[in-house]
Amino acid sequence: MAASLDFFYQETRAKHEHIAMHHHQCYELVYYDCGQGTTRIGDAEHVFKAGDYAIIAPCTPHDERHGKQSKVMFTGFTSTVYPPLKEGIYQDSPSRPILGLMQMMAKELRDKPPFYKQLLDNLISRLYLEVLRAQPSQEPDSRYDIIRFAQAFIDEYYTQKIDFQALADQSGYSYDRFRHLFKEKIKLSPSQYILQRRIEHAKTMLRHTPLQISVIAMECGFSTDAQFCSLFKRETEITPKQYRELAGD
Repeated sequence: MAASLDFFYQETRAKHEHIAMHHHQCYELVYYDCGQGTTRIGDAEHVFKAGDYAIIAPCTPHDERHGKQSKVMFTGFTSTVYPPLKEGIYQDSPSRPILGLMQMMAKELRDKPPFYKQLLDNLISRLYLEVLRAQPSQEPDSRYDIIRFAQAFIDEYYTQKIDFQALADQSGYSYDRFRHLFKEKIKLSPSQYILQRRIEHAKTMLRHTPLQISVIAMECGFSTDAQFCSLFKRETEITPKQYRELAGD
């Protein structure tokens, strides 16, 4: 799949409820089915109302303050194929395609029919594309063609040891400049990005294979299973074993 689902929840927020600053390792989309309030995404303050949705990039701190009772749906997702999404508050179109996809995901998670996990990744891929086509187009920047090449290289070889200095040299920039441009475009440093790719691949293997954790660690590019378990827990707040058990529920 071109995108994968990390989490999905539905909640009712009380009037004057404040969700403190926090961040995720993946994109988050928050859909405001009803209600109103404000949200800070990074350094920008936004107002939201019913029918709006927020896009928050990986690792961006954000909060919510609800001016009245609100019903929200929020989902986390990852893609290394599609172009990056622009943060902010957007209004769903009159036909409500974003709401429709969110409701379909909620139903799949509630009913858990056969192959629901695979269908969820299909739905989150469609959601990503709907959000992408609704966003204002941005002029291409030749600096980022080099970064896209570096990203594609990492996507191809992330299970192997990658020499970031060699990538920087190939780009024609110093390592510090290369790292800055990469983080500006991808929202993660090169080392954070490769770790994210390895963690996401590990999640897929934990969900869909019976392989031992030590084997998965090696397959995903970690030097030892101890390193894998430590970094996986740091990034997800649960161990690989716990993730596999929860994914099987």
